Amino acid sequence: MSGSFSGIFQSPDAVSDPAFTLIGAPWDAASTFRPGTRLGPQQIRTMASSLSPATERGEDLTSLGAVDAGDLALGTHVENAEATIQQTTTAIARAGSVPIVLGGDHAITVPAFAGVLGAHPGLELLVLDAHPDLYPDYEGDPFSHACVSHRIAHLQGMAGSRITQVGVRASNPGQRRQAEALGVETIGPWDLAGWHYDRPGPVYLSVDIDVLDPAHAPGCGNPVPGGLTSRQLLDLIQHLDCEIVAMDIVEVNPLLDVHGSTALAAVRVVTEALGQMARHQMSRHRTSSVRRPRESRA
Repeated sequence: MSGSFSGIFQSPDAVSDPAFTLIGAPWDAASTFRPGTRLGPQQIRTMASSLSPATERGEDLTSLGAVDAGDLALGTHVENAEATIQQTTTAIARAGSVPIVLGGDHAITVPAFAGVLGAHPGLELLVLDAHPDLYPDYEGDPFSHACVSHRIAHLQGMAGSRITQVGVRASNPGQRRQAEALGVETIGPWDLAGWHYDRPGPVYLSVDIDVLDPAHAPGCGNPVPGGLTSRQLLDLIQHLDCEIVAMDIVEVNPLLDVHGSTALAAVRVVTEALGQMARHQMSRHRTSSVRRPRESRA
């Protein structure tokens, strides 16, 4: 079947006004332990060809009007790479399309989020991750993937409690203090029973694949035991009650999982998020199309 993800995403010249735009961000210069995530976008696309172009419940995703714009040329200079990512997501979001970014390490989320923030004031961040990523700098590097949420919390327009982290289980006293000071809400894996995410405004969804337990995602650079199962992660995404206006999936490391099971999990994250976004848009359309009955003037 033509197109990436078995035909979910078409070539840019096949769709004039795409609702969703897939891009790859092959960057891992900000990794702190085991690099290799720059190869993630390619492996995710490869593994996607093994699944049908549908959600796991069989909802067709080939008619979404989605395109694959390919991988960005990011070079080796961090500030140039971040500028390229931010400019790209800004252009996609302002054109009315939903950016879907394949990482790369988690540092790509900062410029991607910043680009979308300019098009969606009031944007909130929902990040699924084993780590809080709240260091001001990590071993002297403020661009490290261990600093992602801290950097986003300090972007212009991000004052207030606009970041929610789910799955965190590798924190420490210093990062807990940072979370409290910045108003970051943290939900551990042990807190998920009965937890529900409901937001009226736009949301950026960032999924670090290490939110999964290493048994379900061996191909990540910084694995942490005690994570979510694949079933828990997909259920969480399917039941999000919010408008996702951008998303990324990061930290898939093919060098640590040559069989591709981690990338396959990332594929399913993307397809289930697409299903959630399509259902949410349809629900909003039905609600807005319902006319209120006229008041009686008798």
